[in-house]
This record gives sequence, structure tokens and C-alpha cells, in this order.
Amino acid sequence: MKTRNIIAILAALPIVAGLTGCKSDEELEAKPAKEILIVEGGNIEMRSGDESKEVPITANCAWEMTYDPTVWNSLTVQPQRGVGNGSLVINTDQNTSVFDRVDTIVLKSDGGLKQKIALRQESGDPTMNISDKFVNFKAKPGGSKLLTIKSNVAGWNIVMPSGIDWMHLDKTSGDVGASTVDISVDAIQSDIARASSFTILYGSSSAEVIVTQEGMNSDNISLGVNTDELRIDGNGGEQILHVTSNAVWRAFVPSSAQSWLHIEPAIGAGNGDIHVHCSPNANADRDRLSLIVLVAGFQNPKQVDVLVQQGTGGGEIDSPTLTDLEVDEHHLQFMEAMLFFEFSAPMEVGEYGFCYSTSNQVPTISDTVQEMGSGGTGGFVEGHVVNLTPQTIYYARGFVRMGGQVFYTPNVVTFTTPAETVEPSDDDNPNPDLSRQM
Repeated sequence: MKTRNIIAILAALPIVAGLTGCKSDEELEAKPAKEILIVEGGNIEMRSGDESKEVPITANCAWEMTYDPTVWNSLTVQPQRGVGNGSLVINTDQNTSVFDRVDTIVLKSDGGLKQKIALRQESGDPTMNISDKFVNFKAKPGGSKLLTIKSNVAGWNIVMPSGIDWMHLDKTSGDVGASTVDISVDAIQSDIARASSFTILYGSSSAEVIVTQEGMNSDNISLGVNTDELRIDGNGGEQILHVTSNAVWRAFVPSSAQSWLHIEPAIGAGNGDIHVHCSPNANADRDRLSLIVLVAGFQNPKQVDVLVQQGTGGGEIDSPTLTDLEVDEHHLQFMEAMLFFEFSAPMEVGEYGFCYSTSNQVPTISDTVQEMGSGGTGGFVEGHVVNLTPQTIYYARGFVRMGGQVFYTPNVVTFTTPAETVEPSDDDNPNPDLSRQM
């Protein structure tokens, strides 16, 4: 029985082998899988402030990456080669330009599959980088300071504060890229520090730069005068006090003496002169005494006192007589004003001439002064005020100094310069000496 079964199995073996051998070579050969090389999301977008970005790659093959580094100078992309899934790491700087930055990344498999990916970084908002927003100077600056401004917008400009005349800039506008602004300040003659600022406008934004200057050391402030006592005759008159200082100084007269003692100017900076005027002393029995007090500095002020002593016997004197001031408007077309008046005085006078202003409707010798002479007891005063400003209203008076006082013409003349200057001809000026024709 067993022998019969073994014979049956052996007889069947060739049939099975024959069935297996019927398969073709094509059915037995392994087929390659389809290549996959994908950048997730397709094109790559970066914001203006992004400096790095990682982009996943899905792949089942070996690949390599290329891009043009000359298109976008700050751009780097790594790795250059990979196998299977991976990532591209993109590095750059912030885009402060007002334009987008673009480049193209190319991925290629060893089997010839090729992918182009567009890379874009959006443009930045208007930006500005300022090297120093706080600039400080010593009381004696010793030179200027440079401010570096980097901007990604054209047409930025600087707005200076009004009324600040001690701070100076060599430029107030600039363009895209880096610019330098030279900042300088005047030496300060006070122990009080000062500060100001200017505004830089760019696009719809602005930035402020603060400029400060230290005050002088109070111990270094000097103040002196040429004498500590002035003696003036009872008839009055003028004497000059010479001030030596390296700072701003002020001069004061007590209110009790302001009716007879007058000083000009009452404030100054550095070396200067103070004109001291005394009116006649009508009191025959008593001298007049007062002080002129000079002060320099605020925190630890220096003070100098000058005694003013006026003798007796001056008595009352008559005032000089001044006629009305007149103006020859024919000369206004040349930006000149021809003014004249007459005076007579009971005693020798000091200076005489004209004072004028564009803002003070009753000008005094504290305004602009043009002296025409001095001495004598009367005469005809005539002269030209030149280099006037076009289209401007002027106010003028004549004046005479006498006995430590200033006397003015009874009237104020007003004249207006025209818009343009014309050159004078011989017909306009037939008399070369421009004297008044009587």
C-alpha cells in the first residue's frame, strides 16, 4: 500500500515543475517605483522681517538643489544635495528695501525629475537707522559730531525747531542708503546746560534726535570791570564801563536810581562796554550815589559792584530842540532811505543820527542805529540808511544825545520799500553828494 502511494507522488512531480516553469521572464523582473520630489506648498514666501525659513521636501530619490547667488546677495540655501525626505534651510537678512526680493530654486533628481520653486521675500516698511539719537556736547565743543542715517526711502528731511540758533546742521535732507549729518553747536557762555532736538521725517514715520550741551563749570566763570567807582559831574554826562568776562553777564541799577542813572546795554556775553548815563543833579547840597551790579552765572554767580557818584550843582538844563524827521521816498526804489532833521541845543551834544526798526513802531537807540556825527550845539543832520529789505515797512526817528540823556525827533516816519531794486541812473541822482536842496 505504501509502495503504491510513493509511486503516485513521484509520478506527479514533473507536472508541478512544468506548471512553474511556464512563467515568463517579464513577469519575474522587478519594476522601479515612480520618482517623487515635492516641495511642500510649492512656491516659498517670506516676510520682510524673516531671516530664516525651513521648507520640507518629500522625496523617494536622490536630488540636488541649485540657485543663482548673484541675484540675491544675502541669500543662502542648504543643503545642496540629499536623498529621500529632507528640508531646505533658507537664510537671509531682513528686507528693508521698498522692493520685493525674488530668486528661483531648482530641484533635480538623479532620474531627471526637475522642480522649479519661486522664492519671494516681501518688501519692508520704510525704515531708518540712526547712529545716535542722543548727541551731547561740552560747553566748549572742540569740534562737530557726525550722525549716520541709513534709510530705505528717498526724500527724508530734517525739521529744525524754531528759535534755536546755537545748533547747526550741514544738511537737512537725504536719499536712500547711508548719509552723514554734521552737527555743530556754538560755545556756551553760561553755567546752565541747554538742550534741543530735531525731527527726521521719512515716509509716514519720524524719528527724533536730542542734542544737549553741558553748561560751563561755575568755577571757571570770570567777571571783571576796569574800575569799581565812577565819578560823574553834576551836569551829567556819559562814562563807559569796560567789562571783561568769558560768560553771559547782566547789569542792574537799583529802582531808586533809575530816574537819573541809565545803562546800555544791560546784558552781554564776553567782553563788552556799558554806557553809563547820568542826568543833571539839580540838588546843590547832596551828591547822588548808586551802584551798578554786574552778575555772571546762575548756579554759583560771580558778582561785581561799581559805585556811581555824581556831584552837585548841575541844575536844570534846557532840552535840545529837534525838528520833525523827514524822508525822501525817491530813494526807496534803490533800497535806501534819505532822512534829515535839524536840531539846536543849549550845550555841547554827544552823538546824533537815526534809529529805525521793522517791528518797533516807536524806535529807540536800542534798535538799529546809524550815527551821523557828534559834538556841536546844532545843525542839519542828513544821511542815507542803506541795504534795506524789499517789501518791508520801516519806522524811523532822529536822535541827539545830550547831558547823559537821549532826545528824539517829535515824530516817527514810516516808509515801505518796494518789491524790487532798480539801478540808479544819472537822472535819478543829478547831485553826486546827495545833499538836501534848500
